[in-house]
Amino acid sequence: MVIILLICTGLLGLCFGSFIHVVIYRFSPDKAALSYLYDIVFSRSKCVYCYHKLSYLSLIPIISWLIQRGQCRYCHQSIAINYLLVELIISIYCCVMISTYDCTLWTIILIFLGLYFIILAAIDFRYLLLPNYFTYPIMLTGLALSYVEINPIRLIDGGLGIICGYILLWVPAHLYYYFKKHSGLGGGDIKLLAALGTWIHYSQLPMLLVFASSIGILYVIFGAYFKKIPLKIVVIPFGPCLLISAYIILLQLANYHY
Repeated sequence: MVIILLICTGLLGLCFGSFIHVVIYRFSPDKAALSYLYDIVFSRSKCVYCYHKLSYLSLIPIISWLIQRGQCRYCHQSIAINYLLVELIISIYCCVMISTYDCTLWTIILIFLGLYFIILAAIDFRYLLLPNYFTYPIMLTGLALSYVEINPIRLIDGGLGIICGYILLWVPAHLYYYFKKHSGLGGGDIKLLAALGTWIHYSQLPMLLVFASSIGILYVIFGAYFKKIPLKIVVIPFGPCLLISAYIILLQLANYHY
């Protein structure tokens, strides 16, 4: 029974990985929310080289890539292996979550939350942008699950988490602007931490911020040392730092529920 569950989870993970790649690839900063949603749901996938619409046989996770030997069946251009890697990584991630925390409602919620974080982190890393129509659903979902008592964070604590999360980044962001006369932190990061306050208790938000800042410092060091980028011009996508830190804390908290 466990093996069947893991096989089904792995197959679903492959599909999720394929879908995540579509969501990230079709994002554009100049797209309105409804236009972006329409592209995700209704637009057919096309070859990035010849723009030929792909048949359903070309969209089967992993299998299509292997059968076509990593090439477009129409123009025979090579298909990047990252399509395959994303599907495999997401599949493994889903299986690990189910095998570690069992197949419960909260585990499934954590899986989907992790997938959502991956999308948002990838968009911020690529565009240095955290759209409101991505961050607000995190906040609203957290509050809704608190209201129906699925989220372990109480509804009142979720409200306090929003306030505390917003203040924790709003204050340093405005102080930085006051002294430097230019922005050092995007408004999307502030809203994201506020949204994460509905999933993580407000008392743990300072710890989350310390973790995220540490990851940001490591990113700067990596960029300066390996990529030879001067420290003054290294730009940190802080959204991924916040999301990684938040998910680590959520997984640590999940250990107390099992």
